[in-house]
Order: sequence, then C-alpha cells, then structure tokens
Amino acid sequence: MVAPIYIIATLLGVAFALGLFGKKMNSMAGLLSVVALGFASFISLEWLAGFWLYDRAAEYIYTAGFKPPFSINLLMGKDEALFTSLINIAGFFGTVYLWDKLKKIGSNGYVTLMGMILGLNVIIMTRDLFNLFVFLEISSIATAGLIIFSQNLKTIAAGFKYMLATGIISGILLLGIIFMYYFTGTLNIDDFLAVHSLAVKGFGVAVFFVLISIVLELKPFPANGWGLDVYESADSGIAAMISAGTATASFFVMYKLLPLGTPQFHMVLAGIGLATFIGSNLMGLKQTNPNRLLGYSSIGQVGLLVTILGLSEFLGERTTFIAYSILISHFLAKAGLFWISGIVKRSEIKEWAVLRNNRLLLILFGVFIFTLIGFPPFPSFFGKWDLVLNMASNNQYFWIVGILIGSLLEGVYLFRWLGYALKLDNAEMPAFEVKWNKVLPIAVFGAATFVVGYFVSSIHPYAKIINYIPLAVALAFVLIDFLPVYVKNTLAILAMAYYYYYLYPTLSSFGAVFGAIFMVGGIVTLIAGYAFKGQRRGFYPFALMMFAGLIGLIEAKTTLGFFYAWEVMTVGSYFLIIRGKKSMPHALSYMLFSMGGAYLMLAGFAIASVGQFNLDMSTLSHVLVHPTWVFILLAVGFLTKTASLGLHIWLPGAHAEAETDVSPMVSAILLKAGVFGLVTLFLAMGDQLIGGDVSVIYLLGWLGAITAVMGNLMAAFQEDAKRLLAYSSVGVLGYILFGLSLMSHLGWLSAVSISVTHFMFKSLLFLAIGGVVWRVKTKEMYRMGGLIKRMPFSFFSVLIGIIVLAGLPPLSGFSGKWIFYNAVMAKEWYLQGALIFFSGMIAFLYTFRLIHSVFLGQLKDEHREVKEAPFWILVPQYMIIGVLLYFSAIPNSLLKPIGKIISPYFPTGGLEWTGQHAVSTYGYWNGLVIFYIVIAIFVTVLVWLIINNRKAQKVKQFNIVFAAERPFKPETSHYAYNFYAHYRKAIGILVEPKITGWWEGVAEWAHAMGDKFRKIYNGNGQSYLIHIMAFIVIIYLISFGGF
Repeated sequence: MVAPIYIIATLLGVAFALGLFGKKMNSMAGLLSVVALGFASFISLEWLAGFWLYDRAAEYIYTAGFKPPFSINLLMGKDEALFTSLINIAGFFGTVYLWDKLKKIGSNGYVTLMGMILGLNVIIMTRDLFNLFVFLEISSIATAGLIIFSQNLKTIAAGFKYMLATGIISGILLLGIIFMYYFTGTLNIDDFLAVHSLAVKGFGVAVFFVLISIVLELKPFPANGWGLDVYESADSGIAAMISAGTATASFFVMYKLLPLGTPQFHMVLAGIGLATFIGSNLMGLKQTNPNRLLGYSSIGQVGLLVTILGLSEFLGERTTFIAYSILISHFLAKAGLFWISGIVKRSEIKEWAVLRNNRLLLILFGVFIFTLIGFPPFPSFFGKWDLVLNMASNNQYFWIVGILIGSLLEGVYLFRWLGYALKLDNAEMPAFEVKWNKVLPIAVFGAATFVVGYFVSSIHPYAKIINYIPLAVALAFVLIDFLPVYVKNTLAILAMAYYYYYLYPTLSSFGAVFGAIFMVGGIVTLIAGYAFKGQRRGFYPFALMMFAGLIGLIEAKTTLGFFYAWEVMTVGSYFLIIRGKKSMPHALSYMLFSMGGAYLMLAGFAIASVGQFNLDMSTLSHVLVHPTWVFILLAVGFLTKTASLGLHIWLPGAHAEAETDVSPMVSAILLKAGVFGLVTLFLAMGDQLIGGDVSVIYLLGWLGAITAVMGNLMAAFQEDAKRLLAYSSVGVLGYILFGLSLMSHLGWLSAVSISVTHFMFKSLLFLAIGGVVWRVKTKEMYRMGGLIKRMPFSFFSVLIGIIVLAGLPPLSGFSGKWIFYNAVMAKEWYLQGALIFFSGMIAFLYTFRLIHSVFLGQLKDEHREVKEAPFWILVPQYMIIGVLLYFSAIPNSLLKPIGKIISPYFPTGGLEWTGQHAVSTYGYWNGLVIFYIVIAIFVTVLVWLIINNRKAQKVKQFNIVFAAERPFKPETSHYAYNFYAHYRKAIGILVEPKITGWWEGVAEWAHAMGDKFRKIYNGNGQSYLIHIMAFIVIIYLISFGGF
C-alpha cells in the first residue's frame, strides 16, 4: 500500500511545481492538479479498503526519521482513511468542476487549492496540536484566497470577514495550545488524552480554549454571520469545497479532540449544536438566495452533527454510525446542491424553475434534497433512525423533540425550493449552459448517495431484512422513462400483478384486505393511464414508488421496515400530487404534514423500543415505558395520512388538483395506509388511558364522528367537483375512525368494509368526474350541467357511486349504514352515533348536488359537442361497478370473510349468516332480497314511465318561460352556484376555515421569528467579531459556572 505521507508529499510537491508554470501552461497545471488529487484520493481509498476488507491495524507516520516533538506525527486509521478520502474526493471533483475558472485564474488558483486540500488532510491525520494549528492556518489562508479570486465587492468583503473571524479563532486556539503545553510539557494529542483529567483549573481553561476554537470553526449559532456571508458571496464551486471539505475536516478535529472535554462540556456542546440546528433552519425559512439558503442548511446540518458528538455519552458505540451516516449524506448532498447552484446561476430560488430545462440536473436536485432531509434509501435515514432510538432508550426526550423540530424546519424551505423548481413557470427563462466537467461531479455524487445508502443499510442489523425489490423496480422505471405511455403502463401493471401473485399466498388477516386495496386497487387505477399520450415522463417511477411503499407496510416485520415503507410511500405520493397544474402549494402542505406525522411515528416507535430485545412489530404489544404516549404519537402520525379534522387541510387541494388518474390513487388507496396503521396499532396496544381514567380510543371515537360531520359539511359547500369529492373522503375516513374506535366486532366490520367500498366508490367517482373535467376543461360545477346525454356512461358511474356513498339501498353502502346502527346500539355511544347518522344525511345533500349540477339541468353552449370520457378512463369505472354490484347483491362475499378475520380479535357480537341473510342482536338484513326488491321497483316504475310518456312532447332547452321572460342562455335556467346558500346562512360558521387559519398563523409566526433572528447578521465584520467574543464568554460561563 502507498504510504499516507505521499498524500502530503504529492500535494506539496505539485503545489511548489505549479509555481514554475507560466501563464501559457494553465491547462497543463490543471491536468497536473487533477492527477495529484486523484492520486491522493487513490491512497486514501486504498487505506480505507484495507481497513474495511482486511481489518489492518492503524499506522503512525513520523516525518524526517524522527519521533515527536522533532517531527510531524501523523496517524492513518480507519477514521482518518475515511475522512481523507472524503476530502480528497471533494478536492478532485471540485477541481474538475472549477476547471474553467481555475484555468482563467492561472497556476496561482491551483496552488491555492492544493494548499487548502493539503491543510485539510494534515489536520485530519495529525496527532500534534501545534501542527493542527499550523495547518488550520494554512487551510484558512488558502480558503480565503479561493474566496477572493472572484473579483467583486461581495467576495472581497466576505473574504476579509472570513480572515478576521478565523484570525480571532486561531488566536484563541494558539492560546489554549500554549497553556496546555505549559501544564503538560507535550503537544501530542495522545498524551493529552492520557492526562485530560488533570485536576488543575488552568488546564481545564486551556482545553476549553482549544475546544471552543474548533467549535467556532464549525460556525455555531449565532457566531456564524461571517460564514453565511462566505457561502452567499463565494463562487458556488468554492462554497461546495467549504461546505463539503472544510466543515467535514473541522468536524473530524472535534471528533478526535472530544475526549479532552468533560461530560459537562459535552452537554454544553450538544446544546450549542441543537441551538445551531434549530436556529439556522428557522432563519432559513425566509431566505430566498439559494447559496445563502444552502449556507443556513450547511450550518444547521453541522450543528446536528455537533449535537450527536455532544450526546455520545448516550449514543455509545452507535455514535460513529449515526454521525458518519448523516455526515456523508450532508457531504454528498451539499456539494451537489452548491454545484448545481453554480450552473443555474440564479439569485432567487423562485427562478429555479429554469432547472426543468435540464432533466438530469432536476432529478439530481431532488435526490440531494431528499438525501439531506433524511428520506430512504439514503444513509441519513438510517442515521436519524438510530439517533432517535438511542436517545429514547436513555430517556433523552428533550433532544428528540429538538432534533425533530429542526428537521421539520429544514424540510419547509427545502421542499418549498423543490416545489418552485418543479412547478413555477419557466417559459421566459433563458436556458443555461451545461458543460460536461460541471455535470460529471454532480452525477457521481448523486449516484454515490444510492451506493452509500445501500452500503449503510447492508451493515445495519435491521435494515438488512427490508425487502428492497419493489423500490428497485420503481427506480428501474427511471431508466425506461423515455418509452411511450402504453409500454410503461403495461409493464407497470404486469409488475404489480406479478408481485401480487407472488405475495398473495403470504398474506393473511388484515394484510390480505389492505394488500388487495393497495395492489389490486393500484392495478385498476393504472388502467386509466392508457388514456394518456406521449411519454408522460416522471409518472411511473413515482407511482410504483408509492405502491412499493404501500406493499412494504404489509410486508414489514420490524418497526424500521414499517417506517421505511411509510417514507417511501410518502416520497412517491408527493411527486404524484405535485404533477397537477396548480398543485405546488398543496403538495408542499402534504409533504410538511407527512413529515410531521412521520416524525411523531418515529418518536413513538423509538419509545416503544425501549427495553426491547428487537424491533419486531410485535413489540408494540408489550410497550414497557410510556405506552400512552407511544399510542398517541403513533395514532396522530397515522391520522395525518387519514386527514382527520385538524390534520386535514392538506387533503382537499392535494386531491382536487391532482391528475385524473392520480386523484383516485391518493384518495381511494393512499389514505388507507393510515387506516392500516391504526388497525395495526389498535390490535397491538388496545386502549390506553390518559391520567388513569380517560380513554384515548373514546376520544378518537369523538374525533371520528366530528370529522365525519365536518368533512361532509365542507363537501356540501364546495363549487369545485373534485374538492367536493376530496372533502367527502375526509368524512368517510371519519366513519372509519369511528368504527375502529368502537372496538367491537360490528364496529370493525363496518370500518374495514367501508375501507374496501370507499376504495371502490371513490375511485369510481374520481375517475368519472376526472373524465368529465378532461372533456369540459373545468372543475367548477356551476360551469357544467346537462351532460347526461353527452356523457351517459360517466353519468351512470357517478349515479352508482353516489348511491353507495349516500348509503342508499340496494348497494353496499346501505349495508355499512345498517352495521353501523347495530354497532352503535351495542356500544351505547348514542351521541356519537347521532352525529354519524346526521353526517349521512349531509352526504345525501352533496351527492345530490354533484349529480344535479354536473349532469342534470341545462347544457351549456360550449358543451354541445362534448364527447364521452376517454375509453380507458371508463374501463376501470365499469370494472369497479361490476364488483360493487356483486358485493351489493351477494353481501356475504365481502362481509363474511372480513368477519372471519375480525373474529379472533373480537369473538363476540358478530353477524350470523344463513346464505345472504344476516342476523344481529338488533335485527336482520338480507342484501340479496333488498337488491331484488329495489331493482323490481325501479324496473316497474321505468316501464310505467316509458308506456305513459311515449306520446309526451319533448320540451327543448329554450321552450320555457320564467316570469314571462324567455331565457336567452343556459346559465339563466340552471341553478348550481352557491347551491346551498340557505344552509350556509344557518350553519356556514361551522365550515369557516378556522383550522386552516390556525395553521397559517403558526407558519407565519415561525417565518416572522426566523426573520427577526436573521437581523443580527447585518454584514458588519466588527459585529461578527463581537458575536464571536460574546459567544466565547457566554459558553465559558455556562461551562465553568462563572469566572
């Protein structure tokens, strides 16, 4: 193996040699620099492979043939190999990215870059404090030089402030080193570690000076204004080097010096890190400059890493895994994002819609965003999982709350930025130039996020058993995204069908029910995809990703596997939702509520794991600590996906603005993920008590009943047909929550059967109304009307759907209402039951409005040539209608199997079946007989009408008179706008957006707070120095309890 000293020798030698190159040899200088950095990377990676594959011992290196203090003392261990690899790789690809700029600067630019990378390598490997100081200075001077190579006022000012700040920091560091040498007579770090507990206050102060200087190098809040100015002003390629290189090396210095600090200082360090993580992300909320925003994110991420180091006492041996997983994610993502920023060259994040002009960069931008926040399959996901679980096992809940709040704040501005890139108008934005040397580093780092994610999952004890095949298939569709829709649609359906065929024999209990909803439902809704033309890029990878997540929920054996699948499902559904034309704000709302719910679930799973021997899902059945809190956290997390009242504000826009075939996917299928979570939770943990006497499930029953009423009320007052159906889903999910909360056989029979029928009738209605919108180009019902003759097949679909939804005989919705009645009577929840049945009456109102406003009344002039919905949108509708009619005529084909699944958990109080005749304690019901009777009545009345009206004169549209005036256009004779104005006057106050207003107030408060904190960064270098000195004094007082 090549000796590590050759890293230093190569970089130093090339740096000196470059000084001899003239201006005409800039290309040769650049090539030599790239070769040198490539060779340094090779040495580091060779050592890393040796440590990992062959478990070789760490090696000390002494220069000039002497031992310390007469030589430089270096160490190449596993950690040093990893960090020097990261630094050298960043240097190598950073040089490739900066090729044109450095070539323009000349050999001086390459020399400066060599000096920076050289300094960072030495501060990682050195075991000598003074040597650490020297090379920190070298790297700082080189960094400042790289900053000011861009000759403009901002970069020069930023470079000057950087030198001022690092000068003060270096002075403090040197002061600490001098006093440490005075007390110990050595400069060797290993010697200090042996005597770090020296009982002399002066030595403790000296150690404090050393450690606080390294902390300041990491740019803690609020002593980091100088760092933010650098990130904003420096060339993006240089900013990437600082974020990925300098911050990484400084973190490792803190990592290896951490044992010098006392346990009290470790907690102070954790506090500094957490304040930085939350503070930086809070201030990032109002930031619009992309590079400064990335600066806030960089400082925040490093703050999180500092928090992890400070909490190492609690994290134990998992500290390294957690820190490295998050660090490498940050390293790859932040470098990639800064590099993309350098290509886009826009000063406002709203101008990043131009990124859609380059599909590859747009994909990589999204990859880096999700890597940074910590979604699977990226390494940070597993790091954050272990972090929260280990903190919970040590009862450190304060830190969990802070970390999750900071993560959520970061998600707000990063997903808002992603939304701008994906959806804002870019028609007038000029294209940008993309050179291969700039794209190559970004593509390599983007690919590395997946490779490292796979590697991290392979060494995680529980991540190894997750089934990655569905996700891999979904990602594989990215490679064939250039194919036409009909090919990809066919492949997607075949993939889903094959996997369901493979999975079906393993499904049992509720997994079989929800597996059918997720997979058969997915296949049916995908059929509508044949109606689309062209390539429909970006749809199929994310549709299959959502279904892969849903499948993963069914397959999950561990809480980690469940949470992994939940997050995969969230990513896929986010990209499906944001595809809608006006869906950008709604997709952001969906993502933030999903993140909030996921973090509550993460906290719940973490607490549930305390004292357990494994992470099996069965551990939820015997939670050892805080079971009530575990139940509440998980329940609220699941309720965010079912959009219960208070957590529902993301749903109407997300479902209404989605594409025609996406609306049924997210409304009829995706929402059942939350239901499945609640089913799993209720069966595992049963009821929990608050304060020893208040039942949580009883409260959830009230929430379900109120959600049903309010969801249906809000639906009744909508003008947008798809928003009406979206609010309808809120109401139906309220029924399901109420049914589950009854915790009885009939309650669960109603809830689970409604889950199945809701999938069918909501898919039917969204597809039918989507087909109408496809043709008439509007979602506003008052702009429709009279479409029954132009779109009769769609009319029939809507008719069947609203009969089921309203709970009218003879279809299956009526059986659900009858079972609900029996369940409520048996449980004696009369008030809640009254609300449920009242909500049913409201459902009749909005279903009548839907069919009347759209299909009945007068046909608009512009719709006289409207065609029926596309054939492939009708096909899944009539497949669903066939199944609905079957379940309605033969109800025991659905209810009896579900009853058998429920019986082991609720053995008493079920229905007794004799053929299609069902008997309960409070009555009996025969679905087949009712079906025959209603059909007979319908046919009889229809025949009578045909016979008696065969000679009736057909009244044409304008052959009518109102108040002695002949209407001159259809709009004057079709009443559809503000349809229930009279009801709005009476109860409209109930549906005023008070909850939406509250959430908007929370968001505005957070943004206002962030804006206030940002004002401390006034750009004045003197102010920044005051911040640094004040920070040192305050942390000293906290650490030592006074002077």
